[in-house]
Amino acid sequence: MANASKYDTHVKPYLDDIAEMYETMSEGDIARALNIDPNTLTKYKKKHKELANCFTLSRKKLIGELKATLKRKAKGFHYTEKKTITRTVDGVEVKTVEEYEKYAQPDTGAIHLLLKNLDDNWRNEDKQTMDLKKEKLDLERDKADNW
Repeated sequence: MANASKYDTHVKPYLDDIAEMYETMSEGDIARALNIDPNTLTKYKKKHKELANCFTLSRKKLIGELKATLKRKAKGFHYTEKKTITRTVDGVEVKTVEEYEKYAQPDTGAIHLLLKNLDDNWRNEDKQTMDLKKEKLDLERDKADNW
């Protein structure tokens, strides 16, 4: 009977864990957590479709979550902040939790990035930069026409 490969012992049993690890770790870090070389992980991704799919789906999920977070940040949002206060009353520690409703203002950087990537008509560069680019393009056209 043939020996099990490292894929069968170090990777395949942990496919669900790998999907979770992708949330916070690089592929190299994931490989090290699985006790395999990063190059080996790359080879396994090419050889084993289920592993490649695990990374593809994890990446798509993460991108979706990041887009949602960016949109939320661009629009502003309400959130609850909790603060635990410990006081001593008659020699006894008493903990109370205070909750505050807060509002995170829309973030102009997030707004700009989303408009730049979602709206083809968004002018994401200042007029001077656009004029310089147009001038450069005109010079390149003249050069090509006179060549």
